[in-house]
Amino acid sequence: MKTHISVIIPAHNEEKYIGKCLRAVKRAANEVKDEVQIVVVANRCTDRTADIARHYGAEVVENNDKCISSIRNAGVKASCGKIIVTIDADSLMGKSALAEIKEKLYSGKFIGGGAMP
Repeated sequence: MKTHISVIIPAHNEEKYIGKCLRAVKRAANEVKDEVQIVVVANRCTDRTADIARHYGAEVVENNDKCISSIRNAGVKASCGKIIVTIDADSLMGKSALAEIKEKLYSGKFIGGGAMP
């Protein structure tokens, strides 16, 4: 099955949070029938962020940029999904988030979106 959704997670020394974030993304991935690719962009990490991400099955891209858009773009460049979703490493994705994103995008009424904290 071809990857349909790619979730990009920029992370700088997020070993305390990345596991919870990845578990939440995986729960949301279970709610869609598509393959979900998870890409963690380990940005100048000096802790175990990258190791933890790999433990959860995420693809890890090492990055040394200092601009958040460049860091996210490094993840997008490494992704292969038709739908690109970004989330911060210290955030949690709701169980239905990916299903809702897919539904909204395929409705033809939306081309992108964001979420309130």
